[in-house]
Amino acid sequence: MEANHKQEQRRRGRWLTVGALAVATALAGTVVRGKASVPAPGSGARTFSASPARPVSFAGTLDRTAVLVGGPATVRMELVIGAEGEAASTAARVPTDLVVILDRSGSMGGDKIENARRAIHELISRLGPEDRFALVTYSNTASLAISPAPADDSARAAWLETVAAILPDGGTNMSSGLDLGLDTIDRMRASGRVPRAILISDGLANQGDATPEGLLRRAGRAVRGEYMLTTVGVGADFNEYLMSALADAGTGNYYYVRVGDDLGTVFAREFDGAKATVASGVEVQIEPGDGVVVLDAAGYPLERTSGAVVFRPGSLAVGQQRRIWVTLSVPNQAPGDHSLGRFALSYSRGSERSTLALEDTPRVASVAREDDFYAKVDAGTWTRSVVVDGYNKMQAEVAREVKAGRRDAALEKVRQFRAENAPLNDRLQSADVQKKLDSLGQLESDVAAVFRGENQAARQNELSKAQSAAALDERRAGAKQ
Repeated sequence: MEANHKQEQRRRGRWLTVGALAVATALAGTVVRGKASVPAPGSGARTFSASPARPVSFAGTLDRTAVLVGGPATVRMELVIGAEGEAASTAARVPTDLVVILDRSGSMGGDKIENARRAIHELISRLGPEDRFALVTYSNTASLAISPAPADDSARAAWLETVAAILPDGGTNMSSGLDLGLDTIDRMRASGRVPRAILISDGLANQGDATPEGLLRRAGRAVRGEYMLTTVGVGADFNEYLMSALADAGTGNYYYVRVGDDLGTVFAREFDGAKATVASGVEVQIEPGDGVVVLDAAGYPLERTSGAVVFRPGSLAVGQQRRIWVTLSVPNQAPGDHSLGRFALSYSRGSERSTLALEDTPRVASVAREDDFYAKVDAGTWTRSVVVDGYNKMQAEVAREVKAGRRDAALEKVRQFRAENAPLNDRLQSADVQKKLDSLGQLESDVAAVFRGENQAARQNELSKAQSAAALDERRAGAKQ
């Protein structure tokens, strides 16, 4: 009881104090297909895997192989995308071209700019002589503070002096920073090297092209170049939903860094991931079966073209394993059998483009009897889908509603999660799901609390940033090495 009480106190404290594939036939490369594994006796889940195509692997597991006629029509498939580990992929360690795009607007004064300078110093110290570095800063306009160059001793010394002289001033012309930063990467591009960009901002874009559409269009250049644009939001004033959307558009990671947090750790993680890149331009491509709709893929943007759905989770590094829950809606008006469609993964390795496809087609039945439905639900996989994907999706939705000042809408998201999962868990008896259900009362209390007392807007803003970032990380297991 004491342990449970402390756990709830920690959870409450977190909320109250930190507040945040149609595959084109013309695709170059090799299509590698594999055989589906045989499901375990009595299991409602079925796992499918493509034959290993070193160094990348691709598999998927359904949380159920049936839906109930007239009942909930959704199924989840956990896709696992992996790269071989250290011993098999030593050759994957390649020179890196790293461009940091730093907001130096007036609001970056004090600890923010000091933390940024210190982190860039640490990053420069990690660069090898084969790596190249560039720094773009922006405020009212953008400038190339450090031109692209190899990280030799003389360059490092000059870079450190430049970084030390960066001063905050002016507005936030993020579009100019993105334009110059991504232009710099394009000019640096060379075979056998891995580029990566990191955008840092503490504020709202208020000069240049400040529209979300314009900024997202710029971030999308990373997709065409098959590199990652990672975004880092610092402090309390930036738009977390824009910054996370920019990272998604640029197939990179999103980080929320509170004042005093270690920005250097973010740089180190991104640099190490870039140096160990095994596959770039990773795309998951789904051709849904008749009547099947792809609803969600861990919050990644879904591109729907020519009867296919594509999402891009970014690059793969040595030993990295990404786990992504895909939610699909299946026809359930009458008994029948439904193909979920074709699932494939494409990626680039050097100049070669390859595709892995699940050999067998995942299928889900619509059944009329409850006993037939429950027999086709795999309790373990369903538990993971709820605890990892469903719960964190709900928390992100709650955080968004809180940020917008909509207390009742936030509480409704909690009630919906309970209504969707409690009846099923009454039958499946998952202890881990029950723990999440038991925590909802405290969550409701915590949400209500940020709408009482002083500084409500500030506490709601902080909750949104911290909770939405944490929930996104939990849903995208393995995205950050």
